[in-house]
Amino acid sequence: MEVKQHHSVKDFLKTTETLLLGREAENNLPLGILHNQKQMNADELYMLTVHHEGECIYSIMRTPPHYWILPSVDVNHKQPVKTLVEYLAEHSFKVPGVIGEASAAEAFVQAYREKNRGLAELHMRQGVYELKKVNELQNVRGKLRIARKPDEGWLHEWFKQFYKETNEVHGGNEIARTVKNLIRSERTFIYIVDGENVSMVSRARNTPNGAAVNGVFTPAPYRRQGYASEAVSLLSKQLLEEGNRFCALYTDLANPSSNSIYQKVGFKKAGETLVYHLME
Repeated sequence: MEVKQHHSVKDFLKTTETLLLGREAENNLPLGILHNQKQMNADELYMLTVHHEGECIYSIMRTPPHYWILPSVDVNHKQPVKTLVEYLAEHSFKVPGVIGEASAAEAFVQAYREKNRGLAELHMRQGVYELKKVNELQNVRGKLRIARKPDEGWLHEWFKQFYKETNEVHGGNEIARTVKNLIRSERTFIYIVDGENVSMVSRARNTPNGAAVNGVFTPAPYRRQGYASEAVSLLSKQLLEEGNRFCALYTDLANPSSNSIYQKVGFKKAGETLVYHLME
């Protein structure tokens, strides 16, 4: 097996897209990143492919400081993953963590431990959900509106709490940048009921045929009233009406409440991913 490092997003996408589209919803993260950055410089985007008899059979990518991303593919990943781990070590790539389809992530961690004698900590077990048709809810009480600049202050607090509850480490400046970017790109929506801001949801990356949903959050005083389900339902319906064939999202499988919210709307589980912190 041969490993090839790519220095062009366009070249890497051309090489891997057919492979990734085989499970498009499960690969919404790498596909979304690549389609968003294909017009950008690849200086800080690490992209590797594994080839066997001239055919690309596997890939891995990273946008620092984030983790390495493994794809979900219809091939035996054990040997390609081991080959990649060895290549990363031999070429002194930093490996702070990995996210990917569950069995592939476990194979990566096993190979990493054997090669580097490193430590691995499971951070999260995620469900990847896909929706092709929205289940109409009986009682949608509010409406969505796009978040605007005057919302920036209190949205910062909502995102701060959201990241805390999802165990994602973000500094104050990073949260501020995220909120500014989401408002500027009109990707965050506020759900309003009787004049009150009760929940939020964001549209994330796009793939060739779909769109991802994330950033679903309801402040404590408004929880257990179905607001998140209604917000996700309205945004998902909007995304499908725009021509997307499906919507995708990640859930924390340790949180049965959130998983039931999405299933109620019409999301069906497509796969599982694992997120590992890695330490040498």
